[in-house]
Amino acid sequence: MANYAITVIKIAKAEEGYLEKSAAAYKKNPGILDEKTAGAGKDNYTKYGRDMHAIYPAVMDFPAYWCDAFVDWCFYKAYGVTTAKSLLCGNFDDYTVASASMYDKHNALGTEPKKGAQVFFTRNGKTSGCHHTGIVTDVDETYFSTMEGNTSGASKVVSNGGGVKAKKYKIADYKGKVLFGYPKYDEEKSAAEKKTVKVEAAKKKDVKLAGTYEAKAKLELKVGAGKEKTTIKTLSKGAKVRNYGFYNEAGGTKWLYVDASGTIGYCPINKLKK
Repeated sequence: MANYAITVIKIAKAEEGYLEKSAAAYKKNPGILDEKTAGAGKDNYTKYGRDMHAIYPAVMDFPAYWCDAFVDWCFYKAYGVTTAKSLLCGNFDDYTVASASMYDKHNALGTEPKKGAQVFFTRNGKTSGCHHTGIVTDVDETYFSTMEGNTSGASKVVSNGGGVKAKKYKIADYKGKVLFGYPKYDEEKSAAEKKTVKVEAAKKKDVKLAGTYEAKAKLELKVGAGKEKTTIKTLSKGAKVRNYGFYNEAGGTKWLYVDASGTIGYCPINKLKK
């Protein structure tokens, strides 16, 4: 079974609105943890902490601050214990510094937001300053969106807010303030790939164009020259493509016929750097 990012994102989104429970409510009825809003309080009693503590009591405390337990729980529900640990680069942990450090040890920690990544909000731009975490659910040129546990609906970072909320942050405002852990998901095929859309033949050639290029920003690989053409797959910023001089033109722009890690398609030359 494939381990796609969308699987954990769907599970995280389904938890939106969950509220942590009071100690009194839990002691009266431990089953209250499975209710979405009943028994709300400020004592860090959640189903996420309970379930992760049952799996890994030596590390996952209960009750305790639970933003990282929420992330681990979503991965556990999506992929099972063994695969979830592997995707999280080693193990479950409810301490954000430890979780970020595991990604770092596996060269899977960076500063670029990516869909499905684990975001770490940090006070000093380093793993040692991580104090809150969540799952990145979407990214565009301006914002990255998240699902977070133990937060509130306030626009700023809230690391002890008592609920599961969808949040949105301006990328430019958080440079140097966030780190991203990159689980090694299986690559998802686009609708175009699934339908085996035929890529248009290149009609022009200029040997001076041949070479390796890098995407300047997030970029769509198309079946032909032109923005209106069907997208085969989305390339992340920094993704490398190979061109052998072949291209087509559309709207006054050269669209290079490229090989993107084994997938053939077209990219506009002004969105690439050689």
